[in-house]
Amino acid sequence: MERTKTTDVIRSMEYKHVSLGESLFKDQRDYTIELYLSLKNGDILHNVLRRAGLTDEYDGLPGWGGNLGQFLGAFAKLWSVTGDPRLKDKALALANTWADLSEIHPELLRGGTYGYDKMIGGLLDMYEYMGYTRAESLVSRLTDRSIQDLDRTIDRDGLQDERMHGQIEWYTLPENIYRAYQLFGDEKYKEHAEAWHYDYMWNKILNHDFKIGPRHAYSHVNCLSSAARAYEVTGDKKYLDVMEIAYEELTARHCYATGGYGPGENLFVDRDDYLGFMLESPWDLRGDDPTFINFAGNRVARSDAWGSCEISCCAWAVFKLCNYLLRHTGKAKYAMWAEQFLYNCVGGQPPIKPNGELLYYAQYFADGGMKSTVDRRLQAMGHNFVWQCCSGTFPQDVAEYANMLYYYDDESIYVAQYIPSALSFMFRGQKITLQNFSDFPKQSRAAFELRLKKTASFPIRFRVPQWADGKNTVTVNGRPVEADIVPDEWLVLDREWNDGDVIAVDYEFRLYFKPVDQYRPNLAALMYGPIVLVSTEMTLLEGDINDPASWILPVKGEEMTFRTLPGHTGALPNICRTFVPYYSYPEDKWYFMYHRIYGPGELVPYRKY
Repeated sequence: MERTKTTDVIRSMEYKHVSLGESLFKDQRDYTIELYLSLKNGDILHNVLRRAGLTDEYDGLPGWGGNLGQFLGAFAKLWSVTGDPRLKDKALALANTWADLSEIHPELLRGGTYGYDKMIGGLLDMYEYMGYTRAESLVSRLTDRSIQDLDRTIDRDGLQDERMHGQIEWYTLPENIYRAYQLFGDEKYKEHAEAWHYDYMWNKILNHDFKIGPRHAYSHVNCLSSAARAYEVTGDKKYLDVMEIAYEELTARHCYATGGYGPGENLFVDRDDYLGFMLESPWDLRGDDPTFINFAGNRVARSDAWGSCEISCCAWAVFKLCNYLLRHTGKAKYAMWAEQFLYNCVGGQPPIKPNGELLYYAQYFADGGMKSTVDRRLQAMGHNFVWQCCSGTFPQDVAEYANMLYYYDDESIYVAQYIPSALSFMFRGQKITLQNFSDFPKQSRAAFELRLKKTASFPIRFRVPQWADGKNTVTVNGRPVEADIVPDEWLVLDREWNDGDVIAVDYEFRLYFKPVDQYRPNLAALMYGPIVLVSTEMTLLEGDINDPASWILPVKGEEMTFRTLPGHTGALPNICRTFVPYYSYPEDKWYFMYHRIYGPGELVPYRKY
């Protein structure tokens, strides 16, 4: 029996009632579903069996394993979103095969911190969204084994060194263990979750002390979801405070223009300028120390092979955090980080290849990047980075697309994101359908049609994006409506609604530069509304950084394409540079996201050469 989440101010759709319209997001999700359905069940199970010392006739997926639970969770949520029976059938076949084998071979219950967390998460998804009742006993057995096996005496500062005893990402455990307590009510889950609280980091955040030390990026954002579940179970506001304070710090000082974070998978590196530092070429450092201490406590040099953001995993942590914060506070501003990832990170990923190659890292380097599914690292035992952790989070990311768009409470419907979609559910005694039939973000105008059987009065609240500080308008049935349109707040339309009403919100897209950090204010990315633009060629720009629209103009007849006027590309007055959206940029072609920008006339002394 699920325990009521009394901490919710607004409620999400819980992977129901929302369909995606035709868009790159639906195409991406549908392709991912077909690819994952094509995988042989034996290959998916192979690594789990191998780790338990069992053999079978399958080759397996050549990654490091540990993603069975993530696959189960993705299948469950994607089934709940789409209703595709093949997804349910595959999840049940995989889970029941594993469960039957675990009765004979209890060593399958051993997974360490990482495997245990992912496995119970997937089973809880199947229980909650698919009605898989067998999950209750399986989660109980897995938890009993983890209580027996896991070492609670390890140092709890989160540095991923030998003191962890291999128990990586232990601080993410409370989220799913608390969730098991909420669903099943057994006190052992509550006690087990409390034993893994990340007090070191949470207390520092509460004290606004961000000298945390270099830590693993994705999992340290993900651990905030453990704080979210602690808040839901205990009602102690300090856990909500942890989430809100961390959100403000991370989005203000640890993110790139895309919303991506964690260059080289590092967060809280002990140098204030590490965001910009990790983008520059060696010759830009001008004698500065090119090394830093990483999340394992080792001194290393920047390596392009580690990239700027671990896209799929980092997105999953952000999508969850934003969902928790939206539900627990009702504040529109907490959808901003998810919006950045939606358009500029996950939405910009090329398809996963049938062999398991995917875009592990996005690259934002000042000397260029490339979308490539080929990872240039090799593990000590010869494993390439295919079918690895990101292959477990990516299908969950695309399942989340339908879960991050709409929210509701007893009085209102909330629109948090604007991709083409439709919401259809019972609201205030009748079936309501709200269809977004626009082509956002290719167009700045987002239009919705409302369908209902009888006239009704209620508020519809539209999130005003943080970047929407220009000329914004809202109309109902083509007529302008007076409303407060304030960035990071809800635009509230509270009126009597009729069947067929059309609502259009238009947030002006404008060009602006976003510097990487305060230490390199002239190393900046070009934005157009929520969209990160990239240059097709290497850049050295000269112009007013505060007024790019005066020297970077739209290209007539080409969608979201811009070009500099002559005389704004450094020492070459006859050369122009072209900018296009990063999300639509092709694979295996160089792009340039961060640009060195000089003010008008600053490069004149160099032109004589």
